[in-house]
Amino acid sequence: MKTEHTTYRERTPGPAWVRAILWGAIVLGCYPLLIGSDVETSLMPRLAIVGAVVCMGVAVEVFLNGLTVLVQETRVFMYLGMFPLVRRSVPLSDIVTMESVRYQPIREFGGWGVRGWGKRKAWSARGSQAVALTLEGERLLLIGSDHPRRLEERIRAASGESTANSS
Repeated sequence: MKTEHTTYRERTPGPAWVRAILWGAIVLGCYPLLIGSDVETSLMPRLAIVGAVVCMGVAVEVFLNGLTVLVQETRVFMYLGMFPLVRRSVPLSDIVTMESVRYQPIREFGGWGVRGWGKRKAWSARGSQAVALTLEGERLLLIGSDHPRRLEERIRAASGESTANSS
């Protein structure tokens, strides 16, 4: 399989408040173990539990926090986290129309992340801006972005469409 050349890469990190809640919960949950409030359990098992919880927090950050969007020769490729474990690819040939939009992620999709049902889906990490792609079969895909106009321009350029033809 040929590796595609990436013409544009955009990384939208997850919101700081999500990280604060995650790590705050980990610290508050692990604090009693660290100070020894459970006198029946020795130090080593308590440290092992704390280590496991911290590792799970790091895994959540690495595999789910933030959104990366790549505009490539024949597709738009996106994934959550630092590695493409949770990913989606959209062939440029499937895009019927596109436009930069503002939307309400909580009201329309129940929040951020990979959301949606039926023919309406959203991939986002934070904010309320996106590029709305209408795909073949009347499907709608919103790709969250801190710079939606730039992302839209790069997708148009990759698909050979000028920005003058925008929807």
